[in-house]
Amino acid sequence: MLQHPAAVRDAFEQGAITFLDVLRAVPSDQWDKPGALGTMTTRELAAHTLRAFVTIEGYLVAEPQTDRVLADAGEYYIAALSDPNVHDGVANRARQAGRQLIDPVGEAEVTVARVLALVAATANDDPVNTFLGQMTLSEYLATRVVELGVHTLDLARATDQPAELHSDTAGVVLSVLTQLASPTQLILAFTGRQSLPADYNLLR
Repeated sequence: MLQHPAAVRDAFEQGAITFLDVLRAVPSDQWDKPGALGTMTTRELAAHTLRAFVTIEGYLVAEPQTDRVLADAGEYYIAALSDPNVHDGVANRARQAGRQLIDPVGEAEVTVARVLALVAATANDDPVNTFLGQMTLSEYLATRVVELGVHTLDLARATDQPAELHSDTAGVVLSVLTQLASPTQLILAFTGRQSLPADYNLLR
């Protein structure tokens, strides 16, 4: 299901604003405490969330690593989650990035501003060469909205802030995630006819 490019751009920009607002409200003694996602600290979680921006820069200039073409954000996640070691890799990259993140707020502000300007100057259908395959900027940006939105909520929860997203961001996150779910299961849950399992998680 292809995402509407304008909606994705709005969602990304609003997600960036929310992310920075949450970072700025993190208490100074919280950075090296648990970050509400596995074993990550708040600093590592912030660094991991920043990858939603950094990977855009890297993949826009990268050479193709495979002949595979990914149709949309949903196919990207299906491909990524087919790797049984995907979550270990995420955790390792987060730890490494966390060690390099000295000034989380200041560095995030610079990175976010730089990447938002890059995205604004890039066409929706320009190719992005991810490690899983090539896709358009618009569809890759939708995956970054998911990462940005979900992990901003993680950061808010870890630091006792309200866990809220702008409606534009939340809409794209839900649109992508529902591509990974059973439509029937969601319909039954949303209408109170059947509960989701206690350990339900689309990103496993």
